[in-house]
Amino acid sequence: MPAKPLISFDEISAGHPFFLDVDERPDWPSLFQNESPLKLEIGFGTGNFLIEMAAREPGSNFVGVDFYHKGIRKIITRINNLKLANIRIVYGEAREKIPLIFADRELKEVFINFPDPWPKNRHTKRRLIKPEFIKSLAQKLEKKGEVHIATDSASYAQEILVNFQAEPALLNKNGNPGYLDKCEDRPKTKYEKNFLSLGKNIFYMDFIKID
Repeated sequence: MPAKPLISFDEISAGHPFFLDVDERPDWPSLFQNESPLKLEIGFGTGNFLIEMAAREPGSNFVGVDFYHKGIRKIITRINNLKLANIRIVYGEAREKIPLIFADRELKEVFINFPDPWPKNRHTKRRLIKPEFIKSLAQKLEKKGEVHIATDSASYAQEILVNFQAEPALLNKNGNPGYLDKCEDRPKTKYEKNFLSLGKNIFYMDFIKID
C-alpha cells in the first residue's frame, strides 16, 4: 500500500488545530483540555521520538519546536493518522520561542536530541546550547524538572557539560565523566539508530533543576 501523501505546509499553517505559529504563551491547559505535565522536544526532526513519547505517555502533554517544513509536514501527517491528541507543534527557532511561549516553572522535561554540532571552528558560535539558552531553560523548568540531551559529537558534549555545570539552578544527574554512553529507557531517534548502526559513540546527559 503506498504511503499517504504529506499534508502541505500551506494547509498546516492555514489553521491546523495542532500547529501553532505564535509569539506569546498559549493557554496550554485549554489547548490540551487537561492539566497534565508539559514536556518539550527542541528540534524534533522527522518526529519519531516525539511521536513515540506521546504514544508511550498519554498522561503527559508534548510540545515540539522546530522550523523545518518537511519535518513539520511529516509529524502533523502522522499525528493525524495516529489520532494523537497530546502533541502540539510550534513553528520557529527555539532560542526565540521558548522565552515567549512558556511560563516560568511550567515545563516538566525538555529533550534535545542531536542538536547540530556545527563542527567547523568558525561555525561553533552557532551551536544552540550556550549559557544564556541554558539559563532560559532553567527558568522554564519546574522544581525537579529535567533536561535530557544526546549528541554524537565529543567536542560538543564537553562544551555542553561545561556550560550546564556553570548554571547554578541545574545539577548533573550522572557521575563522572558527566554523561552516559547508553540510554535504554527512551525511544531512539532516526539519527540515533543510524549512529548506533555505524558504531558511533553517543553521549547522553541529564540535568535536574534544584532551586
